[in-house]
Amino acid sequence: MKINFTKKQYETLFKMVQYGYWVASDTEDNKEFSEMEQYINSFAKDFGMEGVQFIKDYEMYDLSRELEDQLHTVINEYEDGVFRDKLAYHLARKEFAEESENHEYNQEEAFKRIMELEEKYHLHIEEHGLGKLKIEE
Repeated sequence: MKINFTKKQYETLFKMVQYGYWVASDTEDNKEFSEMEQYINSFAKDFGMEGVQFIKDYEMYDLSRELEDQLHTVINEYEDGVFRDKLAYHLARKEFAEESENHEYNQEEAFKRIMELEEKYHLHIEEHGLGKLKIEE
């Protein structure tokens, strides 16, 4: 099978592979992902893409610091969003658990209340960042 890509399509695929590899390399045995990343990287020169070079000593394709930094901008934005979402989620669940000790909710009420609490924390984090959060012992 042969698949043809335009330069723009290749660049999009390249980014998708880098983002996927970044996530997978942290969570799985990534030999399969590493091989695919190297295979896609091997076509960079053919598509006139700058910032990918073959390192003979390691027999692998590596990204320049500049290209890596560009990719990490998107990754960092994504990770920040996930962190804020998870923080709001966990804070809402904690507050809901405390409320549930004194109030009994049916399933619909519980879902609605948890969503209200998550929204409260999302708005707080959006407005104040993490500056007003504190841990009490």
